[in-house]
Amino acid sequence: MQDGSAPTESSSDEANMWSTASIEPKFSKLLGALDDAAFTHNISTYEGFGSFHSGNVEDIIARRSEAYHPPQLPPFARRVLGYSELCQLGAAKDEEEKMEIWNRPVQQCEFGLPFRQQHFTVTPEYVFINHGAFGGTLRGALAIKHGYEELMERQVVEYMDRELLPILVYSVRRLAEFLNANPKQIVLLQNATFALNCAMQLIGKDDVVVFFDTEYLSVYKMMYFRCKQVGATLHEVSLTKYLHDTSIMGDDAALTEEICRQLPNGCTAAVFDYVTSTTAFCMPVFTHLIPALRRRGVTTIIVDGAHAPLQLPLNFNELTAESMPSVFVGNLHKWFSIAKSVGFMWVHNSLLGSFHSVVRSHGAGDGFLSEFIWDGTRDCGAYHCVPAVIDFWRIQGLERVQNYCAHLLQSAAKMLTSHFGTRPVARHAPFMSLVELPEALQGPHLTAKYLQDLLHDVYRLEVPVKRVEGRFYVRISAFVYNTPGEYVYLREAVLDIARKCLILEHQRRLLPREAGNPVDSSQLPYDKRIREQGGCGMSGLESVVKKRRGSRF
Repeated sequence: MQDGSAPTESSSDEANMWSTASIEPKFSKLLGALDDAAFTHNISTYEGFGSFHSGNVEDIIARRSEAYHPPQLPPFARRVLGYSELCQLGAAKDEEEKMEIWNRPVQQCEFGLPFRQQHFTVTPEYVFINHGAFGGTLRGALAIKHGYEELMERQVVEYMDRELLPILVYSVRRLAEFLNANPKQIVLLQNATFALNCAMQLIGKDDVVVFFDTEYLSVYKMMYFRCKQVGATLHEVSLTKYLHDTSIMGDDAALTEEICRQLPNGCTAAVFDYVTSTTAFCMPVFTHLIPALRRRGVTTIIVDGAHAPLQLPLNFNELTAESMPSVFVGNLHKWFSIAKSVGFMWVHNSLLGSFHSVVRSHGAGDGFLSEFIWDGTRDCGAYHCVPAVIDFWRIQGLERVQNYCAHLLQSAAKMLTSHFGTRPVARHAPFMSLVELPEALQGPHLTAKYLQDLLHDVYRLEVPVKRVEGRFYVRISAFVYNTPGEYVYLREAVLDIARKCLILEHQRRLLPREAGNPVDSSQLPYDKRIREQGGCGMSGLESVVKKRRGSRF
């Protein structure tokens, strides 16, 4: 063709294509059955935001329990299955056999190795005592998530437009029930990081913000950039120096008094952890800290509870007015062991009308839940695991789980400290604790990364090494699949390193670390320097790279 246009089918070919096209028999049958059908005169309109064909999520979340009708869940989402049942499901001959498996009641499982084999996919090639890092997903929760992924792709528009939002609301309601919270104050999010980025918007120009030197680095960065953006003042409270001081760290009232003693004048906002990451401190958040800060005029209190769900009981409806935070965030893919990734956020009732997501989408301005329930197309399968995982942990027994993990953790920390000949820490979380390493491993040329790599690469031990106040520690976790023998192996591995002086052979090849040039206190600490201290925490930073105690941006 001389004009360069693409060749097209002739009009006769096109006409023939349509004249020979046939309707599938099942749809022809449907048309026939509808010949005499009459349409309803009740013309419906969209009830909620966007063009979703489901109900208004604000109306659904606000319904009283007796007026609420949960959506019908697919059979695969009814409960968390164990390894044996998943194998039986894979070998099932028909749907009837599958339904029998899905309809069985959840059974309690023996802790330790049986729990690991039935409910987790953690490789047996490593001794894994670091559940506190990223958690681990229950096998059955992973199966539910995959089931929803397949369901979504079978009819993606129907799923997105008609099924997704009601199931998400159901997950929110079930989580609120578990947390003893008003469902109108709860939203599900990707993770605590997303939630905290939203919460940082509460910090304004005239705020005097305080944080602890135990803070998680990513949260510190959120505070730093928000304060820099609006011109707020940022102050640090030093706590890590009391790591072994039982008179302060071992007493909730004394710790709270010390924190309040270090508060800057006119402090209006505070950001801190329920359980700290690097140092594994469990803070007296609701019983002591929040009430004390409220009495001193701190109006904005943001609590990072990433490690709280399952490790610590949460009961929002029972909190007194002065013990309520402004915002509380948590992760469900850590100790709660839901599929990755799911977080949640609880927001004080007085803030619901003015609290916004950092990602604007269809629901912006239409209500608190509408703001957060939809932030664009993505896989929400992990959110749909919430009801089944709640039921699973209730059957296992929340107190039973907490007692097993807490006793194993405390006993292991005591045993390791005794054999290492080191000092016990004065405070730790129920499922996590620092343990100081032997003196032979406190060399001046060592790094946390080097020691952790040695444990990982040589001894096949997954456990983090942290440097706090110039000393090296391992941060151990204890969970339902861990056993005493794993901590005995950690003990022997650490003592073996010290006994054989493996590190001395490498020290000769290690150049002394450069002291580092002082940096301007207005600069953000470099990640490289943070990593040299052993991870993502503020703890253990050299004084030259710490922010000065009070900084106005």
